[in-house]
Amino acid sequence: MYRVFLTGSYKPPREFNWGVGVILLVLTLLLSFTGYLLPWDQLAIWAITVGSNMARAHPFVGHEGPGSALLKVGDVALIHSGSDARFLLLGGRAVGGETLLRFYVLHCVAIPLAVAVLIAVHFWRVRKDGGISGAL
Repeated sequence: MYRVFLTGSYKPPREFNWGVGVILLVLTLLLSFTGYLLPWDQLAIWAITVGSNMARAHPFVGHEGPGSALLKVGDVALIHSGSDARFLLLGGRAVGGETLLRFYVLHCVAIPLAVAVLIAVHFWRVRKDGGISGAL
């Protein structure tokens, strides 16, 4: 990605492929995050606890994040501790068996399938756009 950035290869007609590459980078980081819990030891449990606590502060989807107070219907908050990003990630209010199952399925099935599809799209777009661009 550094070479692509330095050579300006993210510019038209390759901007779509740059976006696909950024999504692949994020999915790679998510694979690392979801795989960290799978040993199911104290280090992994506390690491996922810290990581999921950060999701509570995410804008608009975490109940402690900025913008969550704006999402209301009348006096009823749409985002609260039982429906925020952390709760969705963990499958409960604390790291437990449900969390392990979710992370296992994400790590072994869902994210690898998404990565495989996006890699195919990425390679197809490289070929369609005429290969990799050279130095400027």
